[in-house]
Amino acid sequence: KTVKTYHPNIEVLIMSGHGTIDTAVKATKLGAYDFIEKPFSMGHLTQSVQSAFKLKKKLSEKTVSHLTNSNEAPMGFAALMEIKKAIKIHSQTNEPILLLGETGTGKEFIAQAIHNQSSKSSLPFIKLNCAARRMHEIQSSLFSPAKKGRESENKNSNIKSTTGTSRVIFLDNVDALTEVMQEKLFNAMQSREDEQNLLPSRLYVSSSKGLNELSEKGQFNAELLKKFKGATIHIPPLRENSSNIPMMTRDYLEEIAQKDGLPAPQLDSAAMDALCRYSWPGNIRELRSALDRIIATAPSRENISLSEIPPEIRQAEVQFEAVKLEKLESLKEAEQHWEKDYILHHLKKNNWDVKKTSKALKVDRDMFMGKIETHGIKIPSKESKDDNRSFPQRTLKRSMVLCGSGLHLGIKTGLILQPLPPGSGIIFGDISSGQTIPANIENIMSTDYSTSLQKGRSSVATIEHIMAVLHMYRITNLLIKIGDEVPVMDGSAKDFCELIEDGEFEDQDEFYQELIIDKTYTFGPQEKGEPHISIEPCDTFKVSYHMEYPAPIGVMDHTFEYKDEENFKKEIAPARTFGFMQDVAQLTKMGFASGGKLDNFILLGDGKVINTQLRFENEFPRHKILDILGDFYLLGKPIRGHIHAHKSGHTQNIGLLKTLINAQPQ
Repeated sequence: KTVKTYHPNIEVLIMSGHGTIDTAVKATKLGAYDFIEKPFSMGHLTQSVQSAFKLKKKLSEKTVSHLTNSNEAPMGFAALMEIKKAIKIHSQTNEPILLLGETGTGKEFIAQAIHNQSSKSSLPFIKLNCAARRMHEIQSSLFSPAKKGRESENKNSNIKSTTGTSRVIFLDNVDALTEVMQEKLFNAMQSREDEQNLLPSRLYVSSSKGLNELSEKGQFNAELLKKFKGATIHIPPLRENSSNIPMMTRDYLEEIAQKDGLPAPQLDSAAMDALCRYSWPGNIRELRSALDRIIATAPSRENISLSEIPPEIRQAEVQFEAVKLEKLESLKEAEQHWEKDYILHHLKKNNWDVKKTSKALKVDRDMFMGKIETHGIKIPSKESKDDNRSFPQRTLKRSMVLCGSGLHLGIKTGLILQPLPPGSGIIFGDISSGQTIPANIENIMSTDYSTSLQKGRSSVATIEHIMAVLHMYRITNLLIKIGDEVPVMDGSAKDFCELIEDGEFEDQDEFYQELIIDKTYTFGPQEKGEPHISIEPCDTFKVSYHMEYPAPIGVMDHTFEYKDEENFKKEIAPARTFGFMQDVAQLTKMGFASGGKLDNFILLGDGKVINTQLRFENEFPRHKILDILGDFYLLGKPIRGHIHAHKSGHTQNIGLLKTLINAQPQ
């Protein structure tokens, strides 16, 4: 178990002279590749070892193939909703597409992702760089001879001659085409519906130049540019999406690890912060190149520290400020500039509390007030301060490990919690493949009996209990490595509370703001007896749950008001999962609830609790509130408002979340 927990890529073979079916099953569930009983032959042992190596190689190749040919958005682009949406829309057509973005922004990756999801995915994807290829080579590759490219005109045959068109072309740096070639491309696109179809089956073109400006100067064919109206994807530079750098970095390091058959390198927080500060003029291409160089030169692949980051990236904070500092005309002006930023940073960190901030900075309060006045810093009013209150982002000081079994799958499982830098969010990671799934509403796969996430081929189930704990403990950045399902423990969240406390909190230098509810939002029909859920404005965060179940539950209500993690730990976290005998039987039949043993599940039947003593008289609505707290943290930030839930479940919870997200300003 320890080997598979800390080194999931190592295959384990167990040999025993006292083997039983039970121990073999237990070993296999814990992750053993094979269980060999004595006496055994050398041939048997050799065959088992060879099979393990073949499986490891096959999984590695499969993972690498998935990473490079995924039908999802390319790695690092999943968080860019506009790009993800564009990939989905354009994969459903076969029209030519124009991709615009700075050098290295990943235009080819996105074109490849669209191609992989399109009806032409079986055709070869051929890249032509207009800036590096000769024009006659581009012409012969891009345009098919008319006799080969058009459909056969033989009336007695329905067979199409597709020799010249059965391919997909990615035309990079299209601005480098000659004027004649641009006109020929326009004419081919204009007559695409005619019998003489000279173009490939699908055409992608890209440019890192401003084609509109070139068109206005007469340096790019204006009519050709118009052909892409409504079929243009603008890809933002990496510096505008620096919050995605941790995810991109982890994904790429995991890709490298899969290729090399080694554990994925880990960057410490200082190293990751340096990557996030850098402006990346070469965008994703430069980021990947830098990571390749870091891994090649670092003394240890396992732990990469700030000292292994190239100097030009390490010193990015100075470079980032260079443009702003150039505008300052004297040392005195520079000192004032720095002092103002320093004061603002600490005021925000202390929620604009002047007394608390002056104490933290070890300066006299009256003198500090003078500094605030000199720099023209406006302290928000109490009402405004409450509405715009900032809280420091938070992670754990150290990694933590927990083992248990899953409630719905029943197999042995566990989790590893690892700190992440500011802006990372909560991310689930597959402990075996290394693939990651950000905990957000876009990745919800199912709400049947529990909340499950999926991204690509990786999925994770029963996340609501651990998410509730992270919500109430205000943990904003954390990597949770698990198998298929979060361990259920005793059916409640109290073990997760202890795990988080053992890891200790670490407040970070970046901040978040609560989502303040401005009006009432509702999901579900509000007719009597129908499940529904709503949220309304409130000065604090509250959850009220009303339930009507058969005996022994009957009608129960409970309201929880968040004060701090302690009142959550005492009032809500200990409440356990429950179910009726008929539900458990149905869940088991469907393959769920295999882990719901008598010690981690409140079993109800014949009008009574069958297997345990209740921890609270109204433990059942408290557990429903626990589920709500977990589901609502998929918003990515705490809420200020009052949730009213009437017989609701995961489906209604997620429905209200989507309603809230859709109502937010874009």
